[in-house]
Amino acid sequence: MVSAIHTALSGLTAYAKQMEVSAHNVANVNTDEFKKSRTEFVEADAGGVLPVVQKDNSAGPAVLKDTAQGPRQVELSNVDLGEEAVSQIIAQRGFEANLRTLKTADAMLGAILDIKK
Repeated sequence: MVSAIHTALSGLTAYAKQMEVSAHNVANVNTDEFKKSRTEFVEADAGGVLPVVQKDNSAGPAVLKDTAQGPRQVELSNVDLGEEAVSQIIAQRGFEANLRTLKTADAMLGAILDIKK
């Protein structure tokens, strides 16, 4: 029972981190030369998952912008809003699933304790 709670809590933490990283990417979509980050989940030694954040150094699109020194080529952010929307939906659903698992494990543990009384 405790293992289920620990696993669900690690999932909640991992999906919260994924949502945080995606929100940071969306907030910087209009920042020139911004490089997006991605969250990957890896199995923890003690069970559960750990979020690993990695920067995506691929180039964004290049455009010509007027600056004080005249027109020059500028690299835009490599953030794709469609990709971020999907990432946020996955994070939301994963968070909900782990929360439901946590609530179920809590109810089962409560029932066991009630039986023991």
